[in-house]
Amino acid sequence: MSLELLSKNTAEVIHAFISQPHWDKVEREEGVKKVLIKIREGVGSHEEYLKELLEIVTFQYANTNTAISFLAQCIEEEQFFPLEIFHSLMADVPKQVEETNFLEENMPRFQQLVYQGSGVEEQVVHAEGVLFHTKLVNDLLVEFIGTFLHPDNRDFMENFMEYSTKVVIDTVMNLCQAYANHIIEELNAIHSAK
Repeated sequence: MSLELLSKNTAEVIHAFISQPHWDKVEREEGVKKVLIKIREGVGSHEEYLKELLEIVTFQYANTNTAISFLAQCIEEEQFFPLEIFHSLMADVPKQVEETNFLEENMPRFQQLVYQGSGVEEQVVHAEGVLFHTKLVNDLLVEFIGTFLHPDNRDFMENFMEYSTKVVIDTVMNLCQAYANHIIEELNAIHSAK
């Protein structure tokens, strides 16, 4: 199979699940906004708020990295592991992050990504956007893996096993990024039309 076909198949899978009612982009944005309000109310300054956002973005990367590793193992070993194993693995991420120095070790890496803007207010707006984007990418990836592992989809998903692990991971992640960007553009268009 060609790379074009892999991209097309991946895009079809993502498009299929984001078209489902449970994948309402406005509801997802509202959910993130509620979390941001709760965080904002729990801190005393913009600086503390930014640090909280940086922690959440870093945590999202831990989630995403865990999901990528799991998908890579599936492709590498050409196996469809039970969905329960994946859910259990993802549920363990907060505990693993807490028990290691993941946040302390990785937050500096993401500071440049999160802390952009000429003033604190601009940095806050940017950081909130980064957080929403990383959450969307993570959600798309997790949903893709859930779809990938579902027993009803195995005949179709076996095609993914024909590629190298790196090619599959790169394709899936590039499309998750692209779809996240597209969803954010659609939401921005909705907001500016109001």
